[in-house]
Amino acid sequence: MLDLNRLRILRAVVASGSVTDTARQLGYTPSTISQHVHTLEREVGFSVVERSGRGIVPTAAGIALAEASGEVLVALSHLDATARDLRGQTSGRLSIRTFASAAYTWMPGIARALRREFPGLTLELSLDMDAPDDFVGDIEVLSEVPFDAPTVVPGYTRRELGSDDFLLAVPPEHPAAARGTAPLADFAGEDWVQYDFRDKLSARIVGQACAAAGFTPRYVARSQDHVTGLALVAAGVGVAIVPRLALDWSHFEVASVRVTNPVPQRRIVVLWRTGVRANPAAQRTLALLAGLAATLDAPGSGAARSR
Repeated sequence: MLDLNRLRILRAVVASGSVTDTARQLGYTPSTISQHVHTLEREVGFSVVERSGRGIVPTAAGIALAEASGEVLVALSHLDATARDLRGQTSGRLSIRTFASAAYTWMPGIARALRREFPGLTLELSLDMDAPDDFVGDIEVLSEVPFDAPTVVPGYTRRELGSDDFLLAVPPEHPAAARGTAPLADFAGEDWVQYDFRDKLSARIVGQACAAAGFTPRYVARSQDHVTGLALVAAGVGVAIVPRLALDWSHFEVASVRVTNPVPQRRIVVLWRTGVRANPAAQRTLALLAGLAATLDAPGSGAARSR
């Protein structure tokens, strides 16, 4: 029988294309990752990676094996979660996977409330882009493109929390900083910053909105995280369309303007495993999330401000 941990490592190597990056992500040394890969090759009887210059690339067989192992690893994670439920251990542990801006803005307050109300609880938080493919969270907070079909996951119950508007972040000295709202087309000639090029969902939403306004943004800088992207806006490099939640936790000196025609938005939803529906900590978390999400639609939210 194939070693499941080695299959997880293979999937991480295929996804990153780098032994060093995989080692950093999983907390191993590069030599340990290489040893696991070589051992897996002996087990399966074929090469899963090959040398390419100073690095490695997965073979076609390695890619196929990594893809085929995905369903097995997810099923095993579901089985492990079910076993925990049957042992009655869910009240002592709660795992939540979420996207970055919700993690930074919402999760500290939720963690504080849960720690106060459930002293024996261990809360496990992960970001959706960093969690392994076979991660099975008790609660999953997701963002969706509004014009896409709703996310439906077997074994999970779904609830829509609300919509998060995207605002235009501009330097404090920008002429539009004092405007509460402005048509998106007014910024067609600006230099633009892509605040997080890894966030493909947000990139789609921004791209669709700008196309509807009749232009394609002229990006002069692209960042792979919220913090650097907003720092570039604060430095006057350009403007950026950013989810309101991402601005809520930012302390950079930027102003925000609500853009119209159209108003870019993302849909925020929560999914929870059927096995945790009787878990008091899980139910309290869902109630806290609903309360926090309600503020997204509060009157006057997203008005222009300097920070």
